[in-house]
Amino acid sequence: MIYEKNTKKTIIILLIAMVAVGSYFVASTYAKYTTDVAGSSTGTVAKWKWVINNSTIDSTSAATNVYTFNLFDTVKDSDLTSNETDVDTGKIAPGTGGSVDISIENQSEVNATYAIAFAETNANNIPIEYSVNGTNWVSSVSSLNVAATNIAMKNGNATLKVYWRWASTGDASTNYTSSQTDATDTSLGFAANTTAPTVQLTATVTVTQVD
Repeated sequence: MIYEKNTKKTIIILLIAMVAVGSYFVASTYAKYTTDVAGSSTGTVAKWKWVINNSTIDSTSAATNVYTFNLFDTVKDSDLTSNETDVDTGKIAPGTGGSVDISIENQSEVNATYAIAFAETNANNIPIEYSVNGTNWVSSVSSLNVAATNIAMKNGNATLKVYWRWASTGDASTNYTSSQTDATDTSLGFAANTTAPTVQLTATVTVTQVD
């Protein structure tokens, strides 16, 4: 009987010891300092915005990507500076000329390049010549094209002046010295009595982000 009592006491003591040890390890598991720290970061997309000849380009919509380029709106005399008083307003004729500025402003938040490509529609071969300096004249408008040129972000500006002229006579021309005659000029004037010949110059400005 004494042996059984001692055995029971021993078992009880062992159980108490096991509980105590277990409690120690459980307690040590939940008694540490612990803190969760979270961080975040936000990236904001740089804007892409241009103003070309006072037209704001800030959308993928085709309608907003058209700017005004009225090369023939201001008609000057053959010196390209004096007001033309011998030809009806808004009309071109031998001895007239003019110029217009293409202005480009980078309001984006990235550096970029701009390039300009010209195209002419001139079905009746009106002997118009073009220049970007008022000195060297060409008949092929592709010669006026501007290769990719750097323009800085945040209000970087660039301006290209484009000149045109219809020489009064072929010998005053650079490119039509033999093909422009009184007869060819006169035939264009007579054609205006029915369906007036026209000439159109278009300019496409391509702006590209610098990588």
